[in-house]
Amino acid sequence: MSEIGPFHKCFSSVVGPNGSGKSNVIDAMLFVFGKRAKKLRLNKVSELIHSSAAFKDDPLQYARVSVHFHDIVDTGSGDLDYDVVPGSGVVVTRIARRDNSSTYKLDGRNCAFRDVATYLDSRGIDLNNNRFLILQGEVEMISMMAPKGRTEDDDGLLEYLEDIIGSNQFLEETNEAGGAVEALSEQRQEKLNRVKAIEAEKAGL
Repeated sequence: MSEIGPFHKCFSSVVGPNGSGKSNVIDAMLFVFGKRAKKLRLNKVSELIHSSAAFKDDPLQYARVSVHFHDIVDTGSGDLDYDVVPGSGVVVTRIARRDNSSTYKLDGRNCAFRDVATYLDSRGIDLNNNRFLILQGEVEMISMMAPKGRTEDDDGLLEYLEDIIGSNQFLEETNEAGGAVEALSEQRQEKLNRVKAIEAEKAGL
């Protein structure tokens, strides 16, 4: 069993030379978060099960990865300036078996993946967009993005950042509010013009 962490409270980066296991760490997290074998550079999830010569006579039957979460309260800007919220710990686990089946667990209880996704989404972790985990190939892609998408369906850096922080879900409401402000601004300007005209007439009288 290997244990990695804890990760930094704000931002963690996995670095190291080629072949040191960087991708394995990320793949382990992607595995827990429901990614299919093809996304993990595999043909089937049973390939994750350790199969060295040491276990030739008694092959291992499963591979298991668990990710531990807990809520924290920031107490300062330092790396260790935080307090763990008592009773907030949650463990998300996925187990891959020889028959290529998978089992998910939430705090040790068997559950469906949708239950895991629903819980994590309630804690601000969106598995659909997966912006909390930036893969190696995405770094170059982000650096080459145009500042803004050229068409409605094109994503630039602005759209990418809006997706990360979640402001894009308010885009429709923002546009509606912007339209309402524009309409009210026109009404205001019309009334100001009428007031100016009346003031001019009053000055003449």
